[in-house]
Amino acid sequence: MNLGFTVQAGETLYLTVVRDADTLETKPFIEALGEVQRHALQRKLSRDETTGATIAFSRHGALERQPPHPILPPYCSLMIAHAAPKGSGRAVLGASYDHRVLSGFDVARLLMELAKPPV
Repeated sequence: MNLGFTVQAGETLYLTVVRDADTLETKPFIEALGEVQRHALQRKLSRDETTGATIAFSRHGALERQPPHPILPPYCSLMIAHAAPKGSGRAVLGASYDHRVLSGFDVARLLMELAKPPV
């Protein structure tokens, strides 16, 4: 699984990709994520670091009125976005997904799981 994460570098928003993230242990995953983030900030991303995300995550900053509605990149099955309504002390999750790959039930169940407080 190739995980995508948005990185803001100045006025540009990149979707960076950690390839084969499901095969990485914690430390190598964090190192790979840090590396693509550094490359984004330096504006030195390779093609492999910007394409092929199968699942992606994005931050939508402070929320004014509506929940986040992420735009699904090509070939990505699921994109989850989070935002924080101003002054609320809570976060809101939104998702876009490929209906050919996932059902609304699957995505709703995943969002509910992600919304649970850590144990």
